[in-house]
Amino acid sequence: MTVTVRGATADDSSELGVVLGRAFADDPVFQWTYPQSDRARRLAKMFVPMVRLSLRHGATVLTDDGLRGAAIWHRSERRNLGPVANIVIGIAMITGGARMRRGLTVLRALERRHPKEPHRYLEVLGTDPAHQGHGVGSALIRHVLDDPANAGDAAYLETETEANVSFYRRHGFEVVEEFDVPGGGPHFWLMWRDPVP
Repeated sequence: MTVTVRGATADDSSELGVVLGRAFADDPVFQWTYPQSDRARRLAKMFVPMVRLSLRHGATVLTDDGLRGAAIWHRSERRNLGPVANIVIGIAMITGGARMRRGLTVLRALERRHPKEPHRYLEVLGTDPAHQGHGVGSALIRHVLDDPANAGDAAYLETETEANVSFYRRHGFEVVEEFDVPGGGPHFWLMWRDPVP
């Protein structure tokens, strides 16, 4: 299957939110945070504003010509979308006391470990389950990693799915740390890709 990558637009945000909601419906973090059966629908309500706010903030938001997947890349110095954006995303993402505490526990644990060195940060990568295994995710990663304008940039990501570790290794990432989220939360693999000369 040929995958043509392009920059996402605000007009794509609703459809990409739904795609990402489906892509992350079985994700360990969201299973822990959202035990409800309508997880994909709830996650779409989080991802739609995340895509829109990331675009406004200057992130590199990519999709393919069939809107089968999406990636959100930030420069490390610009990865924080700001307090208003975080509140909007947080409200969409987590409702209720226990879920809010779990979500904040994950975010704090990741923030404490985020590298200080300059890098490209792959915050989100998701492909609609119906199209996984056809090269969409790889194309969305390679579009940034292979861009000559990014030569010399390190890259970083977190994954909570063990099967993804080998996928990201194929793209030059290596595990630099593993940890379990306190309170019975999911296991994370933190992965780094050194700059390529």
